[in-house]
Amino acid sequence: MELIPAVELDGPQLSATEAIYRDAFPAELRAPLDDLLADDMLVLLVDGRPAGFAVTRRLGPTGWVFLRYFAVHDRGTGRGSAMWRLLCAYWADAGCTRILLDVEDPDETGIDADEQLIRQRRIVFYERLGAVLLPVRDYRPTQPGGHPHPLRLIAASWDGSEASVRDQVLAVYRYRYGIGPDDPTVQQALRTF
Repeated sequence: MELIPAVELDGPQLSATEAIYRDAFPAELRAPLDDLLADDMLVLLVDGRPAGFAVTRRLGPTGWVFLRYFAVHDRGTGRGSAMWRLLCAYWADAGCTRILLDVEDPDETGIDADEQLIRQRRIVFYERLGAVLLPVRDYRPTQPGGHPHPLRLIAASWDGSEASVRDQVLAVYRYRYGIGPDDPTVQQALRTF
């Protein structure tokens, strides 16, 4: 089991990785594959075959990274946990100290019980691996052409370093979403903790 940059894949391996991506995320949450390859796309190989992938992006000069996508082909096999550990080791070796990600809010109004359970399980997965759900409410980043929906922000550090919630929120908004600190969306999120 190894985690390698997607640029090292051959054609069939890249196609298999794209199939995992399409199976894991609905069309409205998928970016074009070329966009993922422009970031740091890492693929979990098991016996030479793609078994999962993660897409990350450095958060400017912070020494942190943002996890855009994370998926494994066979859930419940331990591969997700193994891939998370490999991902954290990869970024630690690159000199980074923290990974941040956002997930859909399980407390969003209007979702059904099944969706709420899926969202809660996703948070529990990351917490079980040492990540922490940050106390930020009303966190609603958006990109041009999109509409904001409630998310929760999660952070993990592998070197024991501390970071203020404010600094983490500002880094994600600025370097992941391109939204500055004076934007009303950012100001609203900062008022919630």
